[in-house]
Amino acid sequence: MKHRSVLGTCIALAFGLSLHANSAPGQQLSLKDGLVGTWTVVSWEQKKNDGTTLRQFGENPAGMAIFDSGGRYIITVMRSDRAKYTSNALWQGTAEENKETADGTQTYFGTYSVNETDRSISIHVGGSSFPNWNGTDQKRFVAIADDRLTLTIRPPSGETVNVIWKRAN
Repeated sequence: MKHRSVLGTCIALAFGLSLHANSAPGQQLSLKDGLVGTWTVVSWEQKKNDGTTLRQFGENPAGMAIFDSGGRYIITVMRSDRAKYTSNALWQGTAEENKETADGTQTYFGTYSVNETDRSISIHVGGSSFPNWNGTDQKRFVAIADDRLTLTIRPPSGETVNVIWKRAN
């Protein structure tokens, strides 16, 4: 009799756990939980005030964004069509090669916090390839749908930058 009672309890417990597990996919993840992970860049587009679109990093940018659960991030985006340097030595690029690298690369890292109410993140830039950002605080609006992340930047100029990412496998 005792054996049947233990077996019945185990079956009921297993059934209850399976119901709980099956309800999880229907629940909405928090913005932070959805953001955490590694993402690869799909596109980077700036909508100018005159209606034109700028693709600073070309039609097929390369890049990655990583957001960890502890509130740290790194974002890097670059043109995938940059020419190789004439010299194969890392620090011996010509002035033109170095300019092309600087104009075609953006990297920054630091800490972030999430605002669930307006679906945004506040980032603190600890370091950036654009030194003027070092130590600054900025805001990104966040949209996550399936395996896509859109970070929207709305600078005071009124222009909008949308960076679309795909979750890395």
